[in-house]
Amino acid sequence: MATEGTPARRVVGRAAVIRTGFRLHLVRDQVIQRWEQWVPVCLLAMIVASDYKVRTRSVDDAVGGQADPFVLLEIVIYLTVGAFCVLRYGRPPRPRRVSPMVFLLYAYVTVMAVSALYSPYTQLALVRAAQFVIVLVVTRCIAKHAGRRELHNFAHAFLVLVAGSVVFGAIIPFQHAQQEEGRFSWLAIHPVTAGIFLGIATMIVVGYLLSHRGDREGPRWPLSVYLLLLALVGGGLIATQTRGAVVGAAAGLAVLGWTFWRGRRKMEITLVAGLVTGLVALVAAPAILAFFQRGESVARLETLNSRTDLWAQAWEFFVQKPLFGWGLTATRGLFLQTIGLGGGHNALVNVLVDGGLVATVAWVGLLVMMVFTLYRIRRIPPSIAPDRAILLGLVAFLVVDGMFVESLGAAANVASTWLFVMVAWTELLRADSERIAPVGQAGPQSPAVPMTPRPMPVRPR
Repeated sequence: MATEGTPARRVVGRAAVIRTGFRLHLVRDQVIQRWEQWVPVCLLAMIVASDYKVRTRSVDDAVGGQADPFVLLEIVIYLTVGAFCVLRYGRPPRPRRVSPMVFLLYAYVTVMAVSALYSPYTQLALVRAAQFVIVLVVTRCIAKHAGRRELHNFAHAFLVLVAGSVVFGAIIPFQHAQQEEGRFSWLAIHPVTAGIFLGIATMIVVGYLLSHRGDREGPRWPLSVYLLLLALVGGGLIATQTRGAVVGAAAGLAVLGWTFWRGRRKMEITLVAGLVTGLVALVAAPAILAFFQRGESVARLETLNSRTDLWAQAWEFFVQKPLFGWGLTATRGLFLQTIGLGGGHNALVNVLVDGGLVATVAWVGLLVMMVFTLYRIRRIPPSIAPDRAILLGLVAFLVVDGMFVESLGAAANVASTWLFVMVAWTELLRADSERIAPVGQAGPQSPAVPMTPRPMPVRPR
């Protein structure tokens, strides 16, 4: 019988230690895999906290910074997400070279956050500035410590959130003024904000439908699931009767399709899509006209629901403080006394009044640099092509929709959060495209190996 010190006993002990270590290794891998879901959890938590409202507040309470339990909950959620990223990925700051796109993002956030100090609504501005910085921290952690797979997980989770919201809004409608006009929404969300959610979801699900047979990162759901999601979010988008979101979605889908298809197939599909669009426009012209008129008078349509009057007033405010603007969230209250509207109702106007020329140059430069970066990585493998098409479609949608609503140029909302996510996604896409050799291009050459001459066979005479 083997004693404690015999070799056989030592072998058994080592085997037990190896098995225990293997179990611990599996547990650690499971924990790490579970923590990989922090990207969709953190992003969705901030988006829901900012835009999902279950009550309506007066403009005076919102601008004055009057806090209620829901506002406090929103602040707590943002602080929790920010603390999680700092505690998990926080590192001492060190100087390093960043891309021009990231530099413009830093400049834009810095100018807007500093402008909160001289905003006429300081309490609200400081909260929005802190949220601005937290979203920046989260998206920079994504760019440095996550990958495109995690962003695709977030995109799928966003689709489920928006589609579930459409179902909820159809089953349990909330009473508010916009629903009396026949416009669809859910909870106490304004139909314009709901249109942004639905437009973004439409870009994503169409991108996944086009790339369903190809190779890409992230989850791959059955085709029937994507078609069901498209029916829900597309139908909800039309039901909101948000003209800016519908026009933006049309522009985004055109850019997405033109980017995704290549060569002869692009021209064929473009020709067919043009013919179908023209046919639909001829057959359903009265219905389309009624959709965009929405029962409003000609005078109201000519002013774009008083938007042109607001923009004229915004130009006067901009001339008074052209360089650094009036401060973050200033547009929420500057127009109330003169026009009775809150916000710039245009992303560019909103940035001009809030942050002045300095913030506007950084913001416009950020959008241009993102498109330029995506344009430069044209020769990419099929696994990256869907990401590029979806991102360009999202840029087109947000810019066109931003002509009618200020969300893209404001803080702490779904459009601005998606803008930061798109910057991180573009950075990851650019890095992956540089590491992966494009199709048809030779990969890295192997080192030269000296060749020894073969001995010539000796023929018998």
